[in-house]
Amino acid sequence: MISCRDLIKIYEDEEHGIRIPALRGCDVLIDQGEIVAVIGPSGSGKTTLINILAGLIKLSSGECVVNGQELGDLNQNALNRFRLFNIGLVDQFPERTLFLDATVEENMSFSTSLVIGDSDEYMDRNYTIRKKLGIEHLTKRRVRFLSGGEMIRTAVACALAKNVPILLCDEPTGQLDSMNTEKVKALLREVARSFGTTILVVTHDQRFFDGVDKSCEIRDGRVAAMISSEEQKLLDKKSGFPLKFRAQIDTTNNIRIPDLVMQSLKVKKEIDFSLEENGKISLTNPKGLKPKKVVLEKIEVKRKILELKPLPKNYSKSKKQLIEITNLSKIYQANGAEVQALSDINLNIYKNELLFIVGPSGSGKTTLIKLLAGLESSTTGTIILDGVKFSHLTNAEKADIRQRKMGLVSQQGNLHPFLTIDDNFLLKEIFSLKKIKAKEIVGVNDEYLKKFKIEHRRNHFPLEISGGEFQRATLAIANYNSPPIVILDEPTANLDSELALQAIDEIYKTHKKTGTTVVIATHDISLIRDGFRTVELKDGQIARDGIAFTK
Repeated sequence: MISCRDLIKIYEDEEHGIRIPALRGCDVLIDQGEIVAVIGPSGSGKTTLINILAGLIKLSSGECVVNGQELGDLNQNALNRFRLFNIGLVDQFPERTLFLDATVEENMSFSTSLVIGDSDEYMDRNYTIRKKLGIEHLTKRRVRFLSGGEMIRTAVACALAKNVPILLCDEPTGQLDSMNTEKVKALLREVARSFGTTILVVTHDQRFFDGVDKSCEIRDGRVAAMISSEEQKLLDKKSGFPLKFRAQIDTTNNIRIPDLVMQSLKVKKEIDFSLEENGKISLTNPKGLKPKKVVLEKIEVKRKILELKPLPKNYSKSKKQLIEITNLSKIYQANGAEVQALSDINLNIYKNELLFIVGPSGSGKTTLIKLLAGLESSTTGTIILDGVKFSHLTNAEKADIRQRKMGLVSQQGNLHPFLTIDDNFLLKEIFSLKKIKAKEIVGVNDEYLKKFKIEHRRNHFPLEISGGEFQRATLAIANYNSPPIVILDEPTANLDSELALQAIDEIYKTHKKTGTTVVIATHDISLIRDGFRTVELKDGQIARDGIAFTK
């Protein structure tokens, strides 16, 4: 079904004279009906592989045969036709592939009509897909008014509505809570088993590994390992010695040596192999250095249940109120029907506070964030921000306050697509009409780029980098110059577990150092540390407001 041999992709930036190898000789073999998790750190080449398989970008060299078609031989028109009839695509930024002003049902019908045409049979099938994904109640709702999690599930539904042989999903569950992640997993398994659909899922989400047929690990633009689900379970049990690893040998006899082996042998560029007559093989340091003792990192137990204790009676006594929300409601109009996204929210947020907003998909988290940032207007109620009746300002006045006082990370990303990451830092300064010195800006940029591990992409445009790198760049810019208020909507959704921990750690450190007020909306309760205030939303209302703790 999918066969890639020595697949190479090099991005070229003629203006800056830069050549960036994204894939360096990938070998991939996937059979019909398999579900494969494509894993690896941010920037390793996962999204590039998906884009090549989908015919969105052309490979630089190598072979790539998908459903009998050699993609390297096709021109752009032929690639577009190939994608239309063979590929269902779920983008990690779903608003790129959906009609925002059409309903969920209309988006699915459009996807179906592209390949199949109008048919009562497929209307029934689309209804079944919506029901199994838990979005049948959203049938008539415009996509623009969906939460991030609802939008992701709609994108999955539209991809399935095409009824094509291959489904490519780029981070489909990064913004979903566990319940809805299980719904997506169950439906994908059912589709693969019932229709023989081949499914590739690019993911950092460890919840997805259970239930796939095998995992394809990509590192540094190469396939480091292709491991079945059963083998993965055995290899993951690194609780005792000897540790066991498995690497894939590519068509040029290259393998990737595991990081722990490299660290233990203290090697970087060279390694010695020794083969004895009895077949025993040894790996040693060329300089004769003795191996370093391997110490296994303690596996951090993630928070699985959110325990909250009531706010102390004197919680606000020594705090200055920064944001006052009173009787806040938001109603969306969708095809003549009213959708209550938020209802009578009353909440005080204090200066220097780090506050989490949690809740299941569709609970109102993103809507509340948009109202706090002035990106949408409330239906009723007020928001007073630092003494100003923020909710009653014009859009231009809100934008002025947002520019001067806020750092914002939205689910959709908010970087200018035609400016480099470095240049995006300048936008706030330019719009504030400040006189700026380039050397000063670059110096400050360096600090935040390094904090969020994105300095190697500073001269790239947002559309040239991976989703995880895009997220880290957005976090760096949002925290730049320590604005009084930082508002983050699912800030770690597109990051692998290691980078997510590093990013949230930097957010905690920056908050402690600068005293910035930080509001974080997330479905991932493992990000919340004990002692921090958390507000839980359910069905558009505040269900709980307290301090997180571990029993």
